[in-house]
Amino acid sequence: MSSPAGRPAAPPHPDYRFSLANERTLLAWLRTALALVAGGVAMTQFAPDLGVPAGGPVVSVGLLLAGLLTALAGHRRYVRNERAIAADQPLPVSAAAAWVTALVAVLVVALLVLVVVETVRG
Repeated sequence: MSSPAGRPAAPPHPDYRFSLANERTLLAWLRTALALVAGGVAMTQFAPDLGVPAGGPVVSVGLLLAGLLTALAGHRRYVRNERAIAADQPLPVSAAAAWVTALVAVLVVALLVLVVVETVRG
């Protein structure tokens, strides 16, 4: 399709509400990442041992890495969705939420085990 002046017509711009919703979703991923990072920092300050040598630092590093991966996964998802929105295509399927959920679940189980061990020894 071309315009009356003979130039190709610009593709129609997607509804801004979709891009803004995508941006809000990215911000939710970033808030989650920051919460994980804050948890990792708090672990080093308030629960350094957890009854097992290096228990606290291991969980802290896990939380910090989970925060990093969550931020990166959120950004990747944002970019992929933004491309799909601009191209008027269906949003791509992402396994990021499942991976982040699984990672957080593993960290919670590890922390639970360490807390129980510290309580029993305690």
